[in-house]
Amino acid sequence: MELNFVTGEAALAIGKALVIADLHIGAEHDYRAAGITMPSRTGDAEKKLIGLVETAKAKRLIILGDVKHRVPGASFQEEREVPQLLSRLSHHVSVEVVPGNHDGGLEKLCPDITMHPSEGIIVDGFCLTHGHAWPDAEAMDAKAVIIGHNHPQIEFRDKLGHRWRERVWIRTSLKKKPLSSHYKKLPKKLPDLILMPAFGTLVGGWAVNNPRDDGRLVGGLGPLTRCADMKKALAYMLDGTFLGEISKI
Repeated sequence: MELNFVTGEAALAIGKALVIADLHIGAEHDYRAAGITMPSRTGDAEKKLIGLVETAKAKRLIILGDVKHRVPGASFQEEREVPQLLSRLSHHVSVEVVPGNHDGGLEKLCPDITMHPSEGIIVDGFCLTHGHAWPDAEAMDAKAVIIGHNHPQIEFRDKLGHRWRERVWIRTSLKKKPLSSHYKKLPKKLPDLILMPAFGTLVGGWAVNNPRDDGRLVGGLGPLTRCADMKKALAYMLDGTFLGEISKI
């Protein structure tokens, strides 16, 4: 079974499983706390996800972490909208979560949703995990390891100096030397690493082609990203446009 990227969306399909990452429900609460009035977009996310599930004829919706935004704890918005969203989605598809670093307490908010270990799961030969923690050793035998957590973007600049960012997919290879400090045994051929763009549109991101981006994000977040060959990483826009190697963009 191969994976297919959903054109124009931060989602991919593996057989009958639709995979997304980084919803960050409740991000609007932070904007309001900063004095920026912003209505909830959870309803829009629900409609889009139901549409994607129906189009893909998916039987499973697998969310790779950061379903909610606030850490630690949860805002009033998250306490209300996260259970409501996942419950409504579960009427259309089996909802599963591989928890991320923002998902503390999620199992209490949504006790009826399937929660997988943060180390990830294997689906048709692909390892799916959020990316903030080391996956199980079996991930090294996967076809590819697919993670969220980084919110990869590309920064564009026009001749007048205007800058804007677009979400992108990143695909690259893993390096044995840094991996060997954690895994005792590695296969001859390592899996590729695929970084998913954030499904949530209100969260920031890592401009992979801007070395002046937040110093914490240079090289990416999470143990696997730091074991990746980011200089030769390939970037693809959501519409499928191939941008080439990050180092040459």
